[in-house]
Amino acid sequence: MRSLGACLLACSLALVPRDHRDDQVGEASAVVTLYAHDDLLSSFDFRGGGAGGRLVDGEVHLDRAQIAYGLFAPGLVSFGFSLDERVEVMDLGPVVVRPEARARDRTEEFPISVFHTLFRDHNGFAFVGPGNDVDPFDPADRIMNVVLSPGVRHFEPVIGHTYVLRVRRNGTSKDELFKFLVVDIVAEQSLTIRWARVPGG
Repeated sequence: MRSLGACLLACSLALVPRDHRDDQVGEASAVVTLYAHDDLLSSFDFRGGGAGGRLVDGEVHLDRAQIAYGLFAPGLVSFGFSLDERVEVMDLGPVVVRPEARARDRTEEFPISVFHTLFRDHNGFAFVGPGNDVDPFDPADRIMNVVLSPGVRHFEPVIGHTYVLRVRRNGTSKDELFKFLVVDIVAEQSLTIRWARVPGG
């Protein structure tokens, strides 16, 4: 049994508000692979963080999925196929954040994808760079001005590109924002992404 002091320390740490920059680190993201030839694992549910397909009464339902790989078009990512919500995806490209060289660094630094620290607040999208500096990222703001329309659309995923996904359930005015980075593709077979909810979005 833990001591009273340890319990009080744990409780006090849990109540400390976290700076939005603390949410940008890798532990907030996860890696998932979509398999084009698997009925359940060819799609992804960003809200639930798992397979988008589910078996219901002898059929595969995709009502919880926002994207699918190779399911509606070979080698392409599809979105907008659910009648219950509207989805938009924007390709931000292969944007990386350059390291800041310091004499005291113990290992070689390397550029990282903007995916890792991309967030959104009342000023719009931004990312955290070296030295914990916050820089605006205006290109991502365009996704908020796109009219969310119904209908299936497709795009070809590119390794190293970061994407922002905006989704809104029918009958609501609230948008949910997610981000994903394409880390691997086996042509027309599988797509591996690192994904996370956009902090503040």
